[in-house]
Order: sequence, then structure tokens, then C-alpha cells
Amino acid sequence: MAKRRKKPKWIDNIAKERINILFSLAQKEYSNNNIKRSTRYVELARKISLKYNTKIPDNWNRRYCKKCYKFLQFGKNSKVRLVNSEVHITCLECNNAIKIPYLKEKKAKRRAKYEQYTKEKRVNE
Repeated sequence: MAKRRKKPKWIDNIAKERINILFSLAQKEYSNNNIKRSTRYVELARKISLKYNTKIPDNWNRRYCKKCYKFLQFGKNSKVRLVNSEVHITCLECNNAIKIPYLKEKKAKRRAKYEQYTKEKRVNE
């Protein structure tokens, strides 16, 4: 059986760079009211991600709808709500909801509060 070669790191870097460029262009075009072009940029970025088997960066991953591939501009074509311990991002084009757990942020907040309490306790002793 033939051994499978690992792809070079520079391919991943170029793919991620192009994805970032396309998403920033999509954001710019959406703000210029050119919604079709911004959707096309999102589709191209997604195709690059699939072709080179790389993840879309987290800051852009939540900025497009996974169902209709529209660029999401919060407050214009999507709404963001905090429900229990989740962030719900709803696309107003197709009514698809993206649910993101809100646990890491809660844990960090709780940890910071505990550390502040222990610092105050040490100062008072």
C-alpha cells in the first residue's frame, strides 16, 4: 500500500490567506449594498476551504450562513440572541439558526471572579 504524503504547510497558509481576503472583501461589498457579490465571495472562500481541506478561521466561520451561504451582517440580515448558555445567530434570509455554546466565556468570568475574591482575602489577612 502506498504511503500518503503530507501536504506542505505553505499550501495551508496560502489557502487561509485567500479565505481571509475573500471574507474581508465580502464584508466590504455587503456594506456597499452589493449583496450578490458578497455572497459569491463567501462561496469562493468555502470552495477554497473544501479543496485544500483547511478550516475557515473562527472569526469568519460565524459570519456566514451554513445553509444559504449568505454573508451575515449582524443587525441587518441576521440577529444575535443570548438564550440560556448559548449564542443564537439567526439568518433572516432562510431562518437558519446557528447555536454556539457560551461555556468558555462563563468559565473565564467565574475564574476571574474567584481570583479577585482570593486576592482581596489575602490583602485583608
